[in-house]
Amino acid sequence: MKAIWSDDSNLSSSNYEMHITNMCFKVIESDNEVFFLDDESDLSYDELRDAFESLYDEFKKLGHKYSSLKKSHACLIIEKYALEKKTCIVIYSNKVNQLEEENKALKEKSGQVEYHTSKVHSRL
Repeated sequence: MKAIWSDDSNLSSSNYEMHITNMCFKVIESDNEVFFLDDESDLSYDELRDAFESLYDEFKKLGHKYSSLKKSHACLIIEKYALEKKTCIVIYSNKVNQLEEENKALKEKSGQVEYHTSKVHSRL
């Protein structure tokens, strides 16, 4: 910011506050140039229009970027959901495989128990 300071010590505090209050700081950023303006400098209509158009163009670019990022976000949410669903299927599939192996082992044990039971009954 640009400020005008006076070394004059005879300014009253109310005049000093009024001077500070009346100062108007504006910053216009255009093509990496920064202009500092106070109430002593006036811009022409064309300069103001050019500055406005520059800001409006930047606004439109940011709006397009926001829209693009919003669409990307929606796609990522859908992809996340699909991956979570796929993960659940893999976990379920692994659990089913584990249960099938456990079932097979239990059938083998059951078969062994039946075999031993039939031998015991045949001896009786």
